[in-house]
Amino acid sequence: MLKFKTVNIIFFLLGILVLVGMTKAMLPIYAILILVGVWMLVTFIGATNIKMNYFFKSWHAEENNFNQIALTFDDGPNPNSLQILEILKKHQVKATFFCIGHRVDKHPNIAKKIIEEGHTIGNHTYSHAQNMGFFSSKTMLREIESCNNAITAATGKTPFFYRPPFGISNPKIKKAIQITEMQPIGWSVRSFDALLTSKDLIYKNIIRQVKSGDVILLHDDRVLTQEVLERLLIFLKEKNYNLVTIDQLFKSHAYS
Repeated sequence: MLKFKTVNIIFFLLGILVLVGMTKAMLPIYAILILVGVWMLVTFIGATNIKMNYFFKSWHAEENNFNQIALTFDDGPNPNSLQILEILKKHQVKATFFCIGHRVDKHPNIAKKIIEEGHTIGNHTYSHAQNMGFFSSKTMLREIESCNNAITAATGKTPFFYRPPFGISNPKIKKAIQITEMQPIGWSVRSFDALLTSKDLIYKNIIRQVKSGDVILLHDDRVLTQEVLERLLIFLKEKNYNLVTIDQLFKSHAYS
């Protein structure tokens, strides 16, 4: 799969060829604009699709012979997380929660309960800002460190896993991850529970593509997700899937 540095080298060489062609009247003047436009499109796709590993390598799935699947929940903790925890407890299933720092500050007891019930907590930045893709490296570093501080204060644990909001990646986020020495986590199955309003569509979207080794992306701040979860867990159990945490799936430590 193409990487940011490789793409830049390719387009730089193509740019030289285009400029040479333009000086010899073999190519129109707007050829360089087309090339720049294509480069911007490729980079945009890479920046918004974490599964491409365009700027840095994330963990998305792990092939295994144990029928293991990792359920992950983003954007908590919040009161709805308690209902999610009850459903997981009922089915004796463990999951991974990527928590937003300011919500941990608001609901420290819920974050603590996630840990106490045997689940794993990861970093999902402090603010989860809509414009995070435009943050400087310094601001991104503060986002990640502030979230870690909030989680540590609430649970006594400092996360090793980091999931970028919206799956956004770029060189500035890469630098912040390298400084904090965290492991980026993506997903291989996106439920779209944050966008869809139909429980059936969310459920069918997951079961039609899920397979051993997958990481499923859900959101614990959505009532709709809570309503889909129990049905999903019954399906996965019937298919003999083993639900594990991210650290178990990838055989890694969860905390620094």
